[in-house]
Amino acid sequence: MLANTRNVLQFPVLMLMAGSMSACSWLGIGGEDGWLRDREGEYLEARIMPPMQIPPGLDSFTIDELYHIPELPPGDRAIYVTPPAPKPIDTRIREGVVVQRFGDRAWIVIGATAGQVWPTLRDYWSAEDVAIVMENPVQGVLETAWLPQSGTNLRHKYRVQLEPGLHAGNSEIYVRHISDTGESPESMPISWPAESQNLERETAILASISLYLADRTDIYRASSVSMLAGSIELQGKARLIDAGPNNTQIELRLDFERAWSQMTQAINNANIEIVDSAREERRINVAFTGTENQEDPGFFGRLFGRGNDEVTRIDFIVRLIENGDRISVQAETLSGESAPYEQDLLIRTINDNLI
Repeated sequence: MLANTRNVLQFPVLMLMAGSMSACSWLGIGGEDGWLRDREGEYLEARIMPPMQIPPGLDSFTIDELYHIPELPPGDRAIYVTPPAPKPIDTRIREGVVVQRFGDRAWIVIGATAGQVWPTLRDYWSAEDVAIVMENPVQGVLETAWLPQSGTNLRHKYRVQLEPGLHAGNSEIYVRHISDTGESPESMPISWPAESQNLERETAILASISLYLADRTDIYRASSVSMLAGSIELQGKARLIDAGPNNTQIELRLDFERAWSQMTQAINNANIEIVDSAREERRINVAFTGTENQEDPGFFGRLFGRGNDEVTRIDFIVRLIENGDRISVQAETLSGESAPYEQDLLIRTINDNLI
């Protein structure tokens, strides 16, 4: 009796579901032409449309091509039947804004990609009511108009460079300043010096930009992203190279002066003891315990005798070797004995603490 009742109830339910599905197609909701249709693969048939034309007199400052299609390079290219998997997310990304300094050089480090930073960087100049006369988001470069200094015949101009940081997912911002007395035409190309003519003005702009970026917490949620600036190289300036046992290395795309400063800072950040260093010999001697955290043991560690005296200490020589425009960071034990696990962990720990 229960089975018959269940069969009787199933029939009208199935009829109602079938009617609903046909009604969805009839109303234009489902089916091949409905707005709930399967859209998989439709992007393959997308057409390239002409750029949006902004009427004269209206501001096109915030208009970007969201999905830039680059020109095809010459030569043979790899054809993917199945698209490759996306690159893994770098876990060393630190949200926040830091102004780094080395000698007379200074730059901003921010834990966001170039595609995330670029729109906010442009917004900064708009908020300051400063016109941008040249911008190239693919190269990460923009230049301001000449800014007159009140009470004098001087005028000032700034160039901003956006580059990848040491690690993927981080970005660096550089500012360069130049001034003149107004003798050159506004449209005349600028020959930018290697360093700012006025470091105080460069420092002031860097501080102002860093404060503006620090207040824009939405930058990390990618509420506005430039796809053009997103084409800036994603590979960071620091790269781990696994060249075999006892030979894990860091490759830095930096000049030696900055590489030395960054390595010293990273070793200190990792709480690794620096025993000795010789800049002219390009080496740093460190004492490494083979653990990622070399801080003093806690209360229970001291209570049960697990102190630093039971931790194996290995002395390493960290060398910075120039190879063209790159620096190779290598480590070897002072005794010459093999310690592949500790050598690999030492290099990785230093790399993780590069900022």
